[in-house]
Amino acid sequence: MEDKRTLLAFVAIGVILLLMPYYQEWLGLEPKAAPAEAGSAAPAGAASREAVGAPAVEGGNGAPRNGEGLDVGALAAEPPSAGATARRVVVRTALQRFEFDTRGAVLRSVRLRKYHRVGGEEVELVPEGQGELGLLVRRLNGEDDMGEVVFSTDVTGDSVEVGAGEQGEVRFRGEVPGGGIVEKRLRFGGAEYGFAQEIAYQGLPAETELAVRWQGGLAFTEKDPGPDLSESRALVRLNDEVTKIQRNEGAEEETFGPYKGAVSWAAVSSKYFLSALVPGEEGIHRVALSGRGGSRSRPGDFRYEVGLRAEGEGRWASRVYLGPLEYHQLLAEGRELEQAIDFGWPVVRQVSRLLLVVFKAAYAYVPNYGWIIVLFAVAIKLVVSPLTHKTNESTAKMQQLQPKIAALRERYKNDSQRLSKETMKLYKEEGVNPLGGCLPMLLQMPVFFALYNLFGRTIELRQSPWLGWVTDLSVPDQLVVAGLPIHVLAVFMGLSMWLQQKMTMKDPKQAMLVYLMPAVMTVIFWSMSSGLVLYWTVFNVLTIAQQVAVNLYRGKPAFA
Repeated sequence: MEDKRTLLAFVAIGVILLLMPYYQEWLGLEPKAAPAEAGSAAPAGAASREAVGAPAVEGGNGAPRNGEGLDVGALAAEPPSAGATARRVVVRTALQRFEFDTRGAVLRSVRLRKYHRVGGEEVELVPEGQGELGLLVRRLNGEDDMGEVVFSTDVTGDSVEVGAGEQGEVRFRGEVPGGGIVEKRLRFGGAEYGFAQEIAYQGLPAETELAVRWQGGLAFTEKDPGPDLSESRALVRLNDEVTKIQRNEGAEEETFGPYKGAVSWAAVSSKYFLSALVPGEEGIHRVALSGRGGSRSRPGDFRYEVGLRAEGEGRWASRVYLGPLEYHQLLAEGRELEQAIDFGWPVVRQVSRLLLVVFKAAYAYVPNYGWIIVLFAVAIKLVVSPLTHKTNESTAKMQQLQPKIAALRERYKNDSQRLSKETMKLYKEEGVNPLGGCLPMLLQMPVFFALYNLFGRTIELRQSPWLGWVTDLSVPDQLVVAGLPIHVLAVFMGLSMWLQQKMTMKDPKQAMLVYLMPAVMTVIFWSMSSGLVLYWTVFNVLTIAQQVAVNLYRGKPAFA
């Protein structure tokens, strides 16, 4: 019976680890508002549901306002020139390269100059031929296609250079086909990701909405597009709650909204990068998300759209963030934008954030995340060593009690309740805790899940080397042996677990588990990040070292 229970416990742990990437979907930890039917009440916290295409008509942030420092009245005096030819305008900062198309005044390309793909080229965020950031003008009787309007610009050449300590500005001005003029004023900081955006408008009729839309998702940035596909999503923080939609390969389009409410931000993200619109003022905005799964050759089409009421003349200020999903960078942006990083369960989320702060602080002194992981494993081992020692003692006592337990089973084989009672009585008399062996594992579970999120979903470990063949701690390590790719750390982890099991399991009836559990864990860890496998391997080696020390202290062979 004990053997069966032990085997079931190991199998349960294996199943939990295998299904770990899907835990949020099972448990519904990120609840999203269900689309309301036409005419029904809005979801809790939201203002109301509107039909797709209807303009926002709420007041508050949507009310027309004259912008400070932006001469709205001068728009009519300087209309765009008729018959203008579309061209591209490039803005270079210390961190990014932007490329805008005057046809529609849309953003066609964003390159991150300090982040690179495996081949060495700069990371591009906008998918070629399917992505852009543009402006919509929507009325009750339809939508004006600003994508075909050729905007004039104040850029005389082909490019604008903005140094690290400098500020730069670019303007685009265009006529709305249905009447009115809009001007986009973009301000770039040389040491910032993204740009500040002000949209001035004049002459727009009543019941009009301006909307900013990102479409096309984010381009693949990793060597293997699989992680980008699985982690791509559209998100919004609406009425202080974060909602996301996510679809994998071959999935139907999913939508959220449109809803009106207090929008902190709306975004599209991949595994490591983010495009987000952050309204400059609190108030009522209309927001909608949509997402369609992609394939390994084409990113998913994830979109966000944020709009507000705009009639007569006024301006709309916001910020566009285009950069890494880096915790402290997003924290500095404000408006809770760091919540765009998925840190897992609520309890695990706090541990993940704490560990991220600790790891980044340690990096200032040990500039190699691989060695930081090794030191962290040592620290955790020191914390749980007393528990491990008690576990080993409890295991030894359990093995000594097997003859007595067998006798009880024979005596009460027809009375299961009495057998359980007498067995627990024996455990109490001998001072044995049958669950003691699980305690170190249970205490490590929050740390393990936090490390899983930290190593697999934060950009700090992206392309971070350790030593030798381990050149990227965020993905499985790989060493080609005789033409076959081998994940060496996963193999070492399995061997260390086998040796650990060999040293602790002395019951011949449990011999199968000595080989079964290491094999199962090797399969589970095979495709996990090398940072996580490194941590687990080092922890196993330290556990073996502890057992060797105990054996030598007791006068036994080291690997008895």
